[in-house]
Amino acid sequence: MPTAQSLDTLREGYSWIRALESRYPGWSLASVDGFPFTLPVRPLAESKVCLVSLAGVHRKGQKHFGTHPVAVPRALKTMGFKERGDWSMRIIPGEVDPEELAVAHNHYDHSDANEDINCVFPVARLRELALDGFVGECAEQHYSLMGYVPEVDPIVRTAVQELVPLLRREAVDCALISGGCALSHQSAGLVQREIEAAGIPTVAVSVCADITYLLQVPRAAALRFPLGNPFGSSWDAATQTRVLRDALALLDTVQTPGEIMHLPYDWTKT
Repeated sequence: MPTAQSLDTLREGYSWIRALESRYPGWSLASVDGFPFTLPVRPLAESKVCLVSLAGVHRKGQKHFGTHPVAVPRALKTMGFKERGDWSMRIIPGEVDPEELAVAHNHYDHSDANEDINCVFPVARLRELALDGFVGECAEQHYSLMGYVPEVDPIVRTAVQELVPLLRREAVDCALISGGCALSHQSAGLVQREIEAAGIPTVAVSVCADITYLLQVPRAAALRFPLGNPFGSSWDAATQTRVLRDALALLDTVQTPGEIMHLPYDWTKT
């Protein structure tokens, strides 16, 4: 697992794009055209909400995401990539016990998530919001990918051919997207765009705002929190709930594409 993240990365103006360009010379952020945008057909309090994570979350007993080097194309090798990543998907039951979930990912510090998965995959917090009536209901299934995928096409293909059809079959009204490492935020933005283009409203929670902004996602909430902690620190249920509520509320309030709300929360480790 990577070492703890420097607090310098949390300062205003820090560029995750420049950090990736420095680490992988020759890499550039995926280019996109336009803003996919779908308005919700019903209010959040009547909507079925699904989590889509790009942070390597899986159910214990499921096949782990691949985190070991495999045959890497020459073009990626020259940039310094040592693995192609894993663009497969895992289905997470909506009623899963959070203790049954784990993380397989080599590119962010997930020590907090190992203690409390809700800091990166807020399944318990979402169920609480459903009980409170803030959302209509939780989806029967949530979905997880690893997100560390240097090549764009495979992760987009998984979204289009596997994820979107499942969301449609489950009659999901809206989806909340979040990432793990910095490169996972590129994957998260691309996946979000495909879901929205398919007619399902989405909102992202991002800790790499510059990546999210340039990928022209429909709507997002941004925070200066560490990678792997988009909803707060482990066992900080109050912050996890606030972040989740604020992000989901954008589904009711955002009327034009591309709005990124910077949430007013400072990072604290409980």
